Amino acid sequence: MRKTVKRSPVRAAAILVAFAILALCPRTPAFAAPQGEFRGVWVPTVLSLNYPSQPTTDPETLRRDALRILDDAKDMGFNAVFFQVRPAADALYASSIFPWSKYLTGVQGVAPANGFDPLAFMVQAAHERGLELHAWLNPYRITAEAQDNASLSANHPARLHPEWTVTHTDGRMYWNPGEPGAQRLIADGVREIIGNYAVDGIHIDDYFYPDANFDDAAAFAAYGAGYPSRTEWRNANTEATVKNICDIVRGSGKNIVFGVSPIGIWANNSTTPLGSNTKGGEALVQKFADTRGWVKRGIVDYIAPQIYWNIGYEIAEYTTLVNWWADAVAGTNVKLYIGQAAYRTGNADEKSPWHGVDEISRQLAFNRGKANVGGYIMYAYKSFADNPALRALVKELNDAGVSVGQGSVPEQPDATAEPGTGAQPGAGAGAGAQPVAPAPAGAVFTDTAGHWANEYIAAVSGRGVIKGYPDGTFLPDNNVKRADFIVMLMGLFAPDGARDASGNFLDIAPDAYYYGAVASAKRLGVATGIGDNMFDPDAPLTRQDMCAMIYRALVLTGKPVAVGAAGALEGFSDRSQVATYAVAPLNSFVEQGIVTGSDEGLLLPSKTATRAETVTVLWRAYTRFVGS
Repeated sequence: MRKTVKRSPVRAAAILVAFAILALCPRTPAFAAPQGEFRGVWVPTVLSLNYPSQPTTDPETLRRDALRILDDAKDMGFNAVFFQVRPAADALYASSIFPWSKYLTGVQGVAPANGFDPLAFMVQAAHERGLELHAWLNPYRITAEAQDNASLSANHPARLHPEWTVTHTDGRMYWNPGEPGAQRLIADGVREIIGNYAVDGIHIDDYFYPDANFDDAAAFAAYGAGYPSRTEWRNANTEATVKNICDIVRGSGKNIVFGVSPIGIWANNSTTPLGSNTKGGEALVQKFADTRGWVKRGIVDYIAPQIYWNIGYEIAEYTTLVNWWADAVAGTNVKLYIGQAAYRTGNADEKSPWHGVDEISRQLAFNRGKANVGGYIMYAYKSFADNPALRALVKELNDAGVSVGQGSVPEQPDATAEPGTGAQPGAGAGAGAQPVAPAPAGAVFTDTAGHWANEYIAAVSGRGVIKGYPDGTFLPDNNVKRADFIVMLMGLFAPDGARDASGNFLDIAPDAYYYGAVASAKRLGVATGIGDNMFDPDAPLTRQDMCAMIYRALVLTGKPVAVGAAGALEGFSDRSQVATYAVAPLNSFVEQGIVTGSDEGLLLPSKTATRAETVTVLWRAYTRFVGS
């Protein structure tokens, strides 16, 4: 698992002028942990980073270290542990193919005493605690340190088949992905684990080709016929590795999954129009890993991109990448879990976005308001053991006790990640605090006098956010379009906000009156689209989409949004119709009296919102959490 600290973050000039700099805000209350959220933690063993506490053959020490990790993971509310069982071409399990790892016992090829098998023990102990145990492999790395090249055990497959290996310019040894024998060896290693251990998944990380200078010219000459370039041949080799593992896992007849955790950027949009609006290292170009293609072709069960940068980081912005990956999985059966940089928290520099633990809190809040994001995996376990504040935060945010499994993560809608409100927000007896009354102000429309939402319409028009139609009407009972809602939302929450028009949705015309507002909402992460970088601006806005976007705007700008009680929706007979991504916003808004539902006790989450309802909920949320 890559743990290279990037260059010092450069804050974006201004996401929105009217918003406080996120890194300086108090910790943002996150969405409550949704039912079905996947919450994993990586346990690296390379260099004995997290397990064992020190290399040893002593079974009792190895058991104690394993139980401490699993008990801690359970206590913090994680539901899956990713145990690195093959950090290089070695094993932390009894293998007939690979030697015992030196990171386990201190000497490669030396087994733990008394037949102790760490993987077997981890699987059993994890399952006893209701945790999933995923076997994490590094497919291509033979040595993690150059000095190990000369000390491989006598029966190491790299000694038996040196023709399958390449010693790279970094001094380390790798399997050559273009060698058929190396491909078979990697596949056989996966078969062995699945055949001998009751793991819940097979997982590989981001170490594919180390870079473009890989010395595989001879292999390309031997096996590259039919490929127009070595680049395309390398991409095909990496995909063959991934597809082989997928086929083995799915052909096993067992209830296990296969996933990959690549570097967070597939490609920048300067490389291909399909890429993200980023400027960082690219899996497609530097690792010869078409990670987006694997999703689209369905040869992984989940993808867990390592998005190890902060919200607002100019080169590789967190919300930009989460949005991009959410679009990438839309319309597929591939789950999306975000790889989170827990290891970066606790930076001593008070100006760093990673000072303290607030950045992780903001990131989880964003994840939980985003459709198609099914959970996260944190790197790495020791980050929590070494940082009590991080441990306490994640335990709080995980709301320990919500159980999940990889097989039970609910399908996310292909449509937007944005959600709704009750019938007429001014009608019905809502639970919780009463909304702040609007101050009368603004224009008087010819068709709103006597309307139940007249005061709210007047208050919002007084802010210059809505202007009505040329004939003096407002048409309060007409449906509101998604683009019109974004104009209202951004106008109310950021009346003087900078409109950075770069990186807009593909279906937003440059001359549209809502172009700048939608671009800003996308950049901030408030508007997430419907997939394939499309927004569908003229589509009607649903009640639950409206509430989710408002809530997301509050969370992402550091406003003190209350997290509603888990049972806040119990009084509504149609609560089961609320989409997963809309539960947390509606819990909060119902409890705060922002959404009250209909007189019939209905939320009607999928019903189209009217212009009057939209203005009402916007103003109530604004006065409750921002100020009058």
